[in-house]
Amino acid sequence: MSVAPPKMDDADLLDRMALVTQALRPAAPIDRRSLFAGRSEQISDVFAVVAQPGQHAVIYGERGVGKTSLAGVTAEMLGSADVVTARATCNASDDFASVWQQVLDEIVIHSTSPALGFGDRQEASSRSASDLLGSGTVTPNAVRRALESVTQLGQLVIFIDEFDRLRDPDSRILFADTIKTLSDRVVDVTIFLIGVADSVGELIREHRSIERALAQIHMPRMTPAELAEIATRGIATARMEIAGGAVKKITTLSQGLPHYTQLLTQLAAQTALGRRRAEVTSRDVDVAVARAIERAHQSIVEAYRDATVGEQRSVYPQLLLACALADEDEFGFFAASDVRDALGRILDKPPGSAAFARQLDELSGDDRGPVLQKHGAASAVRYRFVDPLLQPYVAMRGVSERVVRVQDLHH
Repeated sequence: MSVAPPKMDDADLLDRMALVTQALRPAAPIDRRSLFAGRSEQISDVFAVVAQPGQHAVIYGERGVGKTSLAGVTAEMLGSADVVTARATCNASDDFASVWQQVLDEIVIHSTSPALGFGDRQEASSRSASDLLGSGTVTPNAVRRALESVTQLGQLVIFIDEFDRLRDPDSRILFADTIKTLSDRVVDVTIFLIGVADSVGELIREHRSIERALAQIHMPRMTPAELAEIATRGIATARMEIAGGAVKKITTLSQGLPHYTQLLTQLAAQTALGRRRAEVTSRDVDVAVARAIERAHQSIVEAYRDATVGEQRSVYPQLLLACALADEDEFGFFAASDVRDALGRILDKPPGSAAFARQLDELSGDDRGPVLQKHGAASAVRYRFVDPLLQPYVAMRGVSERVVRVQDLHH
């Protein structure tokens, strides 16, 4: 005869709810090693670059794969090894000077000097490292001199995030020149540029002189095992358990993106706790899927609506779902033939060639978004989601509306 587990009291419930929220953070990048899962290969790559004099790197990949979290966690790890670290995030209004102002503002230089009067008394003072740039035009050599001064404090590592948002072409040239001069002079500093693949390719393609000094660290979508580690570690932190089927459902629906693993696991855990249970089941994940669809970012909801709006029997919802199910390469691109196969399974018949090609192109045009990015020409055309976070949202809608099953998803 089995014995029912003791009922969870209010204090225990509130404690576990708080732990779930702390351990699973879908709305913010992870910045602590204790909450980070997977990416051991990329962490090793970062440390290998830091250990190599004159070497810098780019960390690139699709949006939403965890590049910012990798920077945050490795910065924490390097800091614990007495490496000075600084981080900056670019936006569309930034230029070369404003990014370096942001980087150096994060570093404080402490110094002492003899106090006025008699005796050995010392006065302590502090200033921002950005003062080292001076009042004139910020040039690559001005940045080099400032960084050389900072490295007197110790080895320096700098992460510059969302580099692709730096639109000014002159600023990109200045960054390339800065990396080259730092590498040539073997200054004890390592710069990591973080962005989507296109921005990295453009930087290297247009400035071949820095290719030798710039290692490339690719961040692919996470593997099911890495996503499972996120879910199980988060659940364990809250002193809960999760069924194997629930983990598999979460990792499959996430389609390689840790944001959705964090979100679905958090919502499923909250569902279980709401019923005074300490074990997350597959049914809790089903509830989490419905809640995740309801809580989707407005930009995702609007993109889906704009892409699928049309006459009552519009094929666009099924076509977009087929894109979400299509086999893709490591950069998120898929071919029209992959979409055709998936759409044929959804409709139980192959789509007409002429209409299918036109409708697929419309998803990469202004009339319906665009929600797809079109790359290549003629028979080599490939597509991918402009916003990768839209892809799992579309797949979850398909599962929730019983158009497809979880096992139909390819991740």
